[in-house]
Amino acid sequence: MCLSTVYKETQDAENILMKNVMTIECRPGEVVLTDLMGAEMVIPGYLKKASLVDGFALVGTANA
Repeated sequence: MCLSTVYKETQDAENILMKNVMTIECRPGEVVLTDLMGAEMVIPGYLKKASLVDGFALVGTANA
């Protein structure tokens, strides 16, 4: 099982949006993150990058 940490804009500790993310869904104008426990977070923006090998994803925000 591969879980990821999702960051806002850059891969810095202060930009962590969610840890243990198991699904990332891209919808028009937003990214939906769901963690291992089923908690869901909706982020206005877009998926910038995802590295499944390194276990991270970057979300660009709509107002950045």
